[in-house]
Amino acid sequence: MIMDNLQNIVNLMVNNYEKNQLTIKYLKKNNFKEINNPYNNLEKIINKIEIIKDQNSSFIGVDSGFVNKQFNFANITIIKEVGVVFNYRNSKLEKATYFPKAYNLAKPYITTSALELEEIVWNTSILRLEKEIGLSFEIIEKSDSNFCLIDGSIVPQYISKPSKESKLLSSYNSLINNFINIYNLCKEKKVYLVGCIEDSRANRFFKFLEEKIIKEKLTNELYDPFLVFSLLSKNERTCVIKYSDNFKEHPILKDFPKEVSDNLYILYIKLSEDDFPLRLEFIYFESFGLSLKEYTEQIVSNISSVSNLNKRYVYPSPLIEADLRSRLRLDEIDSITNTILEKTRKFGFRVPRRESRIF
Repeated sequence: MIMDNLQNIVNLMVNNYEKNQLTIKYLKKNNFKEINNPYNNLEKIINKIEIIKDQNSSFIGVDSGFVNKQFNFANITIIKEVGVVFNYRNSKLEKATYFPKAYNLAKPYITTSALELEEIVWNTSILRLEKEIGLSFEIIEKSDSNFCLIDGSIVPQYISKPSKESKLLSSYNSLINNFINIYNLCKEKKVYLVGCIEDSRANRFFKFLEEKIIKEKLTNELYDPFLVFSLLSKNERTCVIKYSDNFKEHPILKDFPKEVSDNLYILYIKLSEDDFPLRLEFIYFESFGLSLKEYTEQIVSNISSVSNLNKRYVYPSPLIEADLRSRLRLDEIDSITNTILEKTRKFGFRVPRRESRIF
């Protein structure tokens, strides 16, 4: 019975793949390398990437590891945020600097048990982003870096936005202000701010092709990574497109000023035939004195040069290092949890029953 179920799942996956291939075949009838991008007519839908051969820039990478621990009367979020600055000279890593320091300790943050389950999720997401954006802001102020790379989106996601009735709404509004502050700082110091999405599940580029280029409803809806991987060759990128065409109705972008929402762009880069394309998000600052095409090429050519060390895992090296150093070890989690329990057990604090079963 189990094997039959597994085979049914495999058959459905293969059948769906074959249907998707038909959609890809239909799309490939269009010569996207010759069609202008409606968002920027100076580039095509598909463009070649010119990777910088002599890298001499400085890159910030920030990431965090986190976990929630639930007690009967409180919830603890344990976070370890880490920032790195990689300075390159002649395409070699000349210096690596770590923030707050080379070896960072995880820290616990408390919320009351009065929060509902979905509010705990909101609170964790907001808290984690606050720490990452706050550390990024600090590093930009202290360093003379050219690029600031964020692990994830350049804006908060749906999971970070509480309901209007939630007591966490003020925390969310504060987070939005923190994002605006880092945008302004990057604009002031001429730092390219880029969000790098490791595993995108979006279909924004698919919708763009369907609505703006093909202008017809396609039978199958494809995820961007599969679509872009199939359309692009190695060292090619998609055109830039708006993060959203209707930011006034977008649940997150509507909370930002128009000058921010109207200048958020995304694109995909393919640097290997053995890995899916990488989604990049950035905010365009016209004050840098570059056209949108020139601004895009600065970002793509530089990030590509520090992202292709392994053909099976295309991702910026500064973010890989930040990820490795921000990972929470089991002994760190246990040490913090046990210390809290030792000091609060006499007041009735316990872990949930499911974590204290004796059988």
